[in-house]
Amino acid sequence: MFSRWIIVFAGAFAAGCVAYAADDADANTVAAEAAQRSGGTFTFNTALAAALRQNPELQALEAKARAAGAVTQPLEVQSEYRSDDEMLAVMLDPIALLGLGARGAAQGLADAAAAEAVAALAAGRWRVTAAVAEIFVMDTALRSLSVPDLAVDVAVFERAGLASPIAAEQVRAAQARAAAETLELAREAEANRAALRNLLGLPAGTHVELAPSDAEPLRQPQATDGAVLARPDLALATARFRVADAEFRAAVADQYPSLMLGPEFPLRGDPLELMAILRVPIGMAGRAEAARERREAARATLASAYVQASNGACTAERELAAAAAGETGAALSLRASTKELATARIALQVEIEGFDRYAKAAAMVVRDTMERRAATTAHVRARVQRAVAYGWPLTGSGS
Repeated sequence: MFSRWIIVFAGAFAAGCVAYAADDADANTVAAEAAQRSGGTFTFNTALAAALRQNPELQALEAKARAAGAVTQPLEVQSEYRSDDEMLAVMLDPIALLGLGARGAAQGLADAAAAEAVAALAAGRWRVTAAVAEIFVMDTALRSLSVPDLAVDVAVFERAGLASPIAAEQVRAAQARAAAETLELAREAEANRAALRNLLGLPAGTHVELAPSDAEPLRQPQATDGAVLARPDLALATARFRVADAEFRAAVADQYPSLMLGPEFPLRGDPLELMAILRVPIGMAGRAEAARERREAARATLASAYVQASNGACTAERELAAAAAGETGAALSLRASTKELATARIALQVEIEGFDRYAKAAAMVVRDTMERRAATTAHVRARVQRAVAYGWPLTGSGS
């Protein structure tokens, strides 16, 4: 008789279990998997779709969200067998059966953790979208930059006695800096492609190109407090506070006694009897106190996140204005020095003192070229930071 009950309970238990599936991973394994992904030429939309699909950090956040959503609170059933009088007791907590008490609090905690995981995924997608947009805006900006041509044979002018030693060195220095600036522009472009590979989960060496586009992927939301409040990172901080609150609630519920009730099944055919077990936890107050303090910490962290987001958005607004002005000034300076270089190049052919003028113009145009690149890239980053500070792309966009 008893063996029959054991089989019944064992079968019911096994029916609800998840089978183990073997998996293994190491650096070589994931490297081989990454190598299977293809590169190519990407538009903003195709790059963003690929990043949202195969970015490793987002894949991890998606798995964590699925894991958190799969958590359920089991209903504990306690059984007891006494061989001396052939009795089998099966008991459960009626409060837990109704989804109340400690089990209800634990389920509330699981729901809050699931909401936090979803918020973390949304925040991750927000960051990745902004990063992809910055890469394409930066690519457009870098394509607009160039290095002036300073291909003048200094030695010819030196042999003709038309170049002073100082002017000759100035031109050679300008040529060397122009060559360095050409390499710097190439480095910036490659760093931009490397950043895209990183977002797409592609290893180094994978060929990627960014398709030029006239459409601007970046949009600037209106500068409102509501836009700041809608940011995904604040939603995540709020979700973390709610997890801390649910942990406090669960710790409070764990302090109280629980009652297990159920019938005793006489295996010899006698009438059913009632059995009860009272569980009394002792010394649980400390855990509840600690959970309350952790909730206070989470609340303070949420407040800090809002203050930093609010002030960061205000700062980003001013930094964008400054960066825009800086790029405008650098562009105007470069335009002026480029015109001066063109004039000096003409004078180089017709004036005896033309080489000295050309040397000064060459030094100036290279300096302005470098300053224009720095100002342009700073302006791109400031534009992205300002848009993100007001919640783009997950808030309404303006012009």
